[in-house]
Amino acid sequence: MPIAAVTLTAAGSQLLPATARADLHNITYRARIDALTTGSQATFVINGGQTNTTGLPSMPGNVFEANTVLPDPGQAGIRIVLHFPYSANVHCEIDVDDNVFAQVDQMVRPVPGNADPMNGALQCGAPLS
Repeated sequence: MPIAAVTLTAAGSQLLPATARADLHNITYRARIDALTTGSQATFVINGGQTNTTGLPSMPGNVFEANTVLPDPGQAGIRIVLHFPYSANVHCEIDVDDNVFAQVDQMVRPVPGNADPMNGALQCGAPLS
């Protein structure tokens, strides 16, 4: 009988990590700029409020994609920034566990000389700090 109790305890402890991981969500960020641009960037949430910034493809229609895992899909956010003199239709999408969670398609037109950090930016999902 004591052997059965040890076996159940060991099996139960192996199930706990799987249950804890079930609370995490796979996040996929996608961004596409439908015009020729240079210097465009995407900043996105990767973990615990931390962000990562990367340059976006300069050729029109090329899709940027990044993946992360977050405990709360409401924390997922991406900001795409174009720099003057470029303007373009911008598509951003956030998928959570392979389902579209947030999606925005919008013309982005940066204004020269405007110091606002949201000048030329498209925000999708949670705001970035």
